[in-house]
Amino acid sequence: MYRRRQTAYSRDMTVTEFTRARDRLREFDDERPDLTAVLEATMAALHDVAQFSWSALMTVDPDSLLPTGGLVEGFDAEACAPFWDNELLAPGYNKFTDLARSTISLGTLYDATDGDLSRSPMYTNLYADLGVADELRAAFVVGSRCWGVVSLLRATEDGPFTDEEFRHVEGLVPLIAKSLRAGIVALDMEAKGAAAMLVVDGDNQVEGLTIEAQRLLDELRTVGVDEHGLPAIVRTVVTRARASRSSSHIATRLHGTSGNWRRVTAIPMEGDRGSVAVMIEPARAADLTPILLEAYGLTEREIDIVVHLARGLSTKEIASELSISPHTVRDHVKAIFTKTGFSSRGELVARVFSDHLLDGFHTAVHRGI
Repeated sequence: MYRRRQTAYSRDMTVTEFTRARDRLREFDDERPDLTAVLEATMAALHDVAQFSWSALMTVDPDSLLPTGGLVEGFDAEACAPFWDNELLAPGYNKFTDLARSTISLGTLYDATDGDLSRSPMYTNLYADLGVADELRAAFVVGSRCWGVVSLLRATEDGPFTDEEFRHVEGLVPLIAKSLRAGIVALDMEAKGAAAMLVVDGDNQVEGLTIEAQRLLDELRTVGVDEHGLPAIVRTVVTRARASRSSSHIATRLHGTSGNWRRVTAIPMEGDRGSVAVMIEPARAADLTPILLEAYGLTEREIDIVVHLARGLSTKEIASELSISPHTVRDHVKAIFTKTGFSSRGELVARVFSDHLLDGFHTAVHRGI
């Protein structure tokens, strides 16, 4: 059994590496960065402060906490499927859903199992054969909303993650969370493309699909993995739907490699074969509006102000509608501009409320559809 080691490099070198990692992420401050660039910079920053041989860095849907896209290193396609099957179906330690809701949003498998990794189903089912000595997981949360997760795996010969590595990854987590959120805001919010449908059998093999489905599946494959068949991020939706043991559907939002948002809905089919019908379609207004506004970090009152701005109301009219003073409205509008990076009402409405988002906006925000 391993004991947690002290760092192998000097304190000065550790500080230097952390500073470099932090600076990589601070490049995205006050910008609308490309999400792919954020993912690549995040992975580089993590390599700066910790040693690992495998990694999965994923953006997630803040509502379902299912992966929406990401970047993988070291894993082959055969390992991705059991990784998510274990994550969604088996008991375990440091589950992403638990970390996303915890006051401490990261942890190691070595610490969680008191050094006995064989207590973990994920270890016995997958990591043992890979030769893993430890796993460090983190959820990237801003406020109460999770925008991404990461799993870093150490090889047996490298032993568990050190205390210094843990602390430095912990120090990067808030910066990574804000950078991921900023990258998600910058994604194309315009609805594009056609809808497609496929049927997946109980072994997660595609039984049938419409003409457009194959192109969309290719678009939803994970960067860094030579995936064939059903992409991992689609498989997670299918697995969740099948495990629900009901006729109700599971829906989530994915963006894939194109950066275009898709709504993926999975519905268990009648019978005991475990088949699931999957619909992939351009994301709707009700799908995207909550993500966009939450990603900007607007308060509930600021969202109310934005709703009224979208209706074309003046400052005086908004004040009357919300029973607040015009001065307070102006303060809220100023805060909204600061958070969103826009400088005028027209620019705000053009970006946040493009034609495809206007319909159903009020319903999306206030009913949570």
